[in-house]
Amino acid sequence: MTPAQAFKAATDAFRAGAFEQALAGLRGLRHPQALNLAAVSAQRLGRDSEAAALFAEATDLAPADPNTANNFGHFELGRGRLSAAAARFDVALAGAPDLVAALIGRAKVAAARGDWVSARQGWQAVLVRAPGSRAGRYGLATAQLESGEAEQAAALFSALLAEQATPEIHFMLGRAWQDLDALDAAEASFRTAYAQMGSPDSLRNLANLYWMRGDRAQFDHLIAAAPLALRSSALRLVVESGDIDRADRAWAAAFGADGAEADAAAWTLKALIAREAGQAGEVAAAADRALALSPSDAAAQDMRIVADLMQGQGEAALRRLAPLRTLAPDAQHGIAHESVAHRLLGTPSPLLDVDRYVRAYDLAPPPGYASLEAFNADFAALLRRLHPFSARPLNQSLRGPGTQTTRNLLDHDDPVIGAYCAALDAPIRRYLDEIGQDPAHPTGARNQGTYRFAGMWSVRLTGQGYHEPHVHPAGWISSAYYVQVPDGTGTAPDRAGWIGFGVPPYHTPAALPPLREIAPQPGRLVLFPSFMWHGTRPIAAGAERLTAPFDLLPA
Repeated sequence: MTPAQAFKAATDAFRAGAFEQALAGLRGLRHPQALNLAAVSAQRLGRDSEAAALFAEATDLAPADPNTANNFGHFELGRGRLSAAAARFDVALAGAPDLVAALIGRAKVAAARGDWVSARQGWQAVLVRAPGSRAGRYGLATAQLESGEAEQAAALFSALLAEQATPEIHFMLGRAWQDLDALDAAEASFRTAYAQMGSPDSLRNLANLYWMRGDRAQFDHLIAAAPLALRSSALRLVVESGDIDRADRAWAAAFGADGAEADAAAWTLKALIAREAGQAGEVAAAADRALALSPSDAAAQDMRIVADLMQGQGEAALRRLAPLRTLAPDAQHGIAHESVAHRLLGTPSPLLDVDRYVRAYDLAPPPGYASLEAFNADFAALLRRLHPFSARPLNQSLRGPGTQTTRNLLDHDDPVIGAYCAALDAPIRRYLDEIGQDPAHPTGARNQGTYRFAGMWSVRLTGQGYHEPHVHPAGWISSAYYVQVPDGTGTAPDRAGWIGFGVPPYHTPAALPPLREIAPQPGRLVLFPSFMWHGTRPIAAGAERLTAPFDLLPA
């Protein structure tokens, strides 16, 4: 058989889905197209190492070939190697600017990076070349939703749904309706998505919506009826609801008293339940079981570090943290655990320097306002309209009575929010100047004197509501801005409603007191590193506290 005949036979086998036969027929053919097809065949067979070698060999023979570069890019994208994928797509588009598959790949890279502006531009470029592309329109709608253009996203998802209903579109449309406070429509979309997808995300979104709408009966029914494949996801929602005893009983019923039926996710959940109950030894034992089944599981690794800290083993925690901190130096939870280890060991650390890194500022009246009181009155009126729920979200730090907005406040085209952002600029820049640059500190090391908003939301607490200690994993610098606080908060002898820093949400052998507490008052802005544990004392009964926090990232 000639090389040309061998290549044709392999191509026919590939098109028929006989990837093993195609790969066998292509062996020994030193031609870029043959090697490209062989690489894709190996990829379809799940042989990533072989596929990578074949793609590299094809690239050596034809470095500028668009098809090889495009396929190599999608292969790298599938492995999560975003920079390598982007470089391959650039090569493909340099040789074939209208190659839609490469344009799709580049848009997907931007989306995977969370760069929704570039993703939106990328999907628009796809639609210029392929106006009817369903993938392009779905990608554009997703980028619009993530960029805060919920109205546009809802319209595009609705059009896609009318053409062909899929559970993924129902799910994304539900998210758009929720952002637009069309809660009945969001619930209907989430119900359909969950019925058809049965995925953890579809379960979580539907359950969380039931919970925030105060529909406990539907929430309980959904959790009780969750299939075994989603049992860990369902029970995590029970933990987040605060019913630890129910979660513990349900865990034993689902996975056996000895955990004989538990996988790594279930054992990690067991560790979380034990953490909430303050049982340090059980946290360690459950996390060890999870790691034995899945040694690289990030959630299980985190729980094992928590177990060390709950047992007062600061040095052991630092040893476990070291490789993780090297791998992800900006991961805020890892930095937060490291700060606790230093507190337990009594060792000095710049992570504990609250005098330098936790600062309070009193906001100046925004442009167009004669006083801060007048601005806060307008801001409070707007924020109250943006709180449509009756209960807190399940996956946030809020506890007790209170609600939280789900849509980014920055996505609302309202002059009051614009005035707020304008007033924030001066204290944020002052903060960056005051903390300066410090290569030994994870916040100071990233300080170049510029910033951008990563997100902004509002929390409304009512009597006895509070925040448990938490960090902001998606931030660099975080905040609290107090629009309205209960009368007498600043002088309350029990410091009701005050924000405290440095105390973790888990028990330690010796209780760690706050490194600093700050009294809220209307118009006060508190800025601090996103990794720093922070929580609040419950506010007074019968009172209301309204805030508008935000996260920042380096610009």
